[in-house]
Amino acid sequence: MKKTLTPIIAAVTFLFVAPVALGQSSYFGQPSAQVPSGIYQPRMTAMSVFQADEGSVPIPADAGTLALPGTPANNPPAMSFQAAPDGALPLTSIPPGSGSTITSPDMSLPVYQENTTWNAFSPPGYSDPFLQPNYATPGSQMSPYGAQQGIPPQGMTAYGANGAQPYRFGWQNRVDVSWMPGRAVSAPVGGATGNQEIFGVDYELAYGTPFIPGWILNWTNQFSYRNWNGPDGGINIANDLYRFGLDFELETPQAGPFSISLGVTPSINTDFRADIMDEGFQLDGRGILFMQLDQYWTLGLGAMYWDRVDDRIIPWAGLIYRDDYWEWQLMYPEARVSVFLGNEAYWSKWLYVRAEYHVEAYGVESTFAGVTSDTQVEMEDYRVLAGLKMDGGTYNWFFEGGWVFNREVTFANATPGYDIGNGFIGQIGLRF
Repeated sequence: MKKTLTPIIAAVTFLFVAPVALGQSSYFGQPSAQVPSGIYQPRMTAMSVFQADEGSVPIPADAGTLALPGTPANNPPAMSFQAAPDGALPLTSIPPGSGSTITSPDMSLPVYQENTTWNAFSPPGYSDPFLQPNYATPGSQMSPYGAQQGIPPQGMTAYGANGAQPYRFGWQNRVDVSWMPGRAVSAPVGGATGNQEIFGVDYELAYGTPFIPGWILNWTNQFSYRNWNGPDGGINIANDLYRFGLDFELETPQAGPFSISLGVTPSINTDFRADIMDEGFQLDGRGILFMQLDQYWTLGLGAMYWDRVDDRIIPWAGLIYRDDYWEWQLMYPEARVSVFLGNEAYWSKWLYVRAEYHVEAYGVESTFAGVTSDTQVEMEDYRVLAGLKMDGGTYNWFFEGGWVFNREVTFANATPGYDIGNGFIGQIGLRF
């Protein structure tokens, strides 16, 4: 019954979102493309952001544009502005103290780019909030950390609606800790009994770099630890399981509306008792074609190969919507909906809900009915979680909790598998 859920969920997801997506698009999990100015908002200048009905409005002028003739740009005179009767904000100099006025910003700041928008509640940002100075895009030849060791140039966004960043060049550490409390197991007579609790730690050391002009190569060293506390009964396997992997991902630049992502992941998954290469070696692969439908929607069509007890070829496909505040990743095998909540001190806050189809497998030494042998064991489940992410640019952290269900454990030999009851799952993570 459960094996039929994968194609059904994929089909329902596509049928649900396809009518909404016609004619609209954006990006997920791929390098952001350079976009025309005003693609998210109409291009505007500081003098036309608001119309003043009464008095004056504290809106900074475009820096570097208001120095009087013959005045050095780095030492301009004090200048202020007052709203005209019709509510416009003309570039008119008036004497200080002659009414409600505002003072122009520091003239030493660089002129704002034409494709920037002004936000009354945060520093100015790019018209595409996903193209931030600390992050890389295909074809970019500049350092992703900026010219001042991670400090964005003056006049550019430091924090704000940055979105889920696609890639960052250089090294990055990722640490996740997960916990699923003990739940009852059910199995054939003579098989597993009792409860099973799972504690996990995942660590990744990732490195992103330009590969050839316009392309990006991501190389990730992976380590995972699982403690399976249980089950009891007639099945005996090790409680401590380990995974060592390398993930290589290649991203092409956008050619028209199209771009491609390819990845391969060899790994060793073992309890250090079974034969490591025969039972513990796995080789996964994936590939997807992204097609940008318009500035908000992107269509992704691809597939993944998972080397497990039951080898799987599953769809990696769906639709992605993104604007200044929302990101809808309506994908399979993992979907996520995120919303930007605003800024808190040095962090941008994101609230999200995600759903995931998850399978992991290990080479183990198992004992059943007095017979010990090397085999593979896999755990398959579905997860739905809600979380909060705090993004500080060069580092971020999150915590999330939810429900894990349809949990099955399967062996490659004659050892009988078993089911684990539905229950809570909690995770915390740090990126730096």
